[in-house]
Amino acid sequence: MKQFAFLFFTLLITTTGIQAKHVPQKVMHHYCTEVASAQYSVPLDMIEAQMPIYKKKGFVVHGTYKRYRGRVERFSCRYDAFGKFQFIKKHTPRHTNSIQRRITHACKTEASVRWHVPSGEIGIRDLKEISGNRYKITLSETDRTGICNVTSQGYVNRFQTLNKHRYIPHTAEYGCIRKAASRWNIPTAYIEIGHTDYLGRGRYLLELSDDEYHASCEVKSNGTVYRFTEQSRPSWRR
Repeated sequence: MKQFAFLFFTLLITTTGIQAKHVPQKVMHHYCTEVASAQYSVPLDMIEAQMPIYKKKGFVVHGTYKRYRGRVERFSCRYDAFGKFQFIKKHTPRHTNSIQRRITHACKTEASVRWHVPSGEIGIRDLKEISGNRYKITLSETDRTGICNVTSQGYVNRFQTLNKHRYIPHTAEYGCIRKAASRWNIPTAYIEIGHTDYLGRGRYLLELSDDEYHASCEVKSNGTVYRFTEQSRPSWRR
């Protein structure tokens, strides 16, 4: 049990609350621990209070106490400019930081899967609250930007990728064209390149076609083809 030098003060605990006379500044933090002990039914040796600070034409004492299982609760005592005790208030933990961590993790994970890049290479450019339960996060990496709509629980409702313009190396294009020419047994000059995407880490996705065939080709910048998927071909070629 803590020993205090201000025993001449008396806490009057009634059914209407806690009342007090004017308290000298040097013992305000001691007085606050007594009030907290009575208000929250906590032993004095579980309570810590800081020295008072002057704020908004009065004094504030911030304190903490430990519950069982180690949980820490925060509170503050308020005094007026003359030292009269006004009230004690428990502070509810704010969950803003935990929500932001949860929703940014969800969106970066979604972007990492879609873009085939580590989440550590993805940055957060902007975070806006759309409503009380929905957020809009703008993400980016070297070659693209993404818009992620997510709930406070971390559920991604919508994800949109905005690719930045990137030059496709000739070696990558030629690697896919040669692969298509070999598969389809036609000259390379007959093959056209349609839509292209940069997948990150030096890899590209090209859409190829001629009059009868259509395929997607995943290729490295040096022309090495990772995956070649034919999306349509004549039945006799199946």
